[in-house]
Amino acid sequence: MISQQTIDIIKSTAPSLKKHGQQITTRMYEIMFRNHPEIKEQFDMSAQADGSQSTRLATAVYSYATQIDNLPALKSMVEKIAHRHVQTDVLPAQYPIVGESLLQAMKDVLGKAATEEVMSAWTEAYEVLSEVFINREHDIYEVNLDKMPPISK
Repeated sequence: MISQQTIDIIKSTAPSLKKHGQQITTRMYEIMFRNHPEIKEQFDMSAQADGSQSTRLATAVYSYATQIDNLPALKSMVEKIAHRHVQTDVLPAQYPIVGESLLQAMKDVLGKAATEEVMSAWTEAYEVLSEVFINREHDIYEVNLDKMPPISK
């Protein structure tokens, strides 16, 4: 569960995410691909080039910030993303990579607004959301055993 304090902080960041979301997610992909080039092959690079992937992620992060206290409202978004992750062989071990990259991008773009309190709240919120995705993707893989990614990734 997410603490009420974290919920309040995350919701308070929603306006900044709406304004700077695409800049944050574009920066996140730059950081992630620089630090972990091995995962680049899992991404649609044409969607990277035209900015559509950054836009979709920015929308998802903003939606999470506004609905963090009402996760059932995000069910269709989670379902769509989880199925896409299964199609592209996303593994649970990759969530920390994304999280580190996203949090660093938030710091880079938001500057002084990315206080220790804000970053701590987003760390907690990201961990909760990543567990939602990991659990849902596990369930999808269980139903589709032939789609299980190789363990060696």
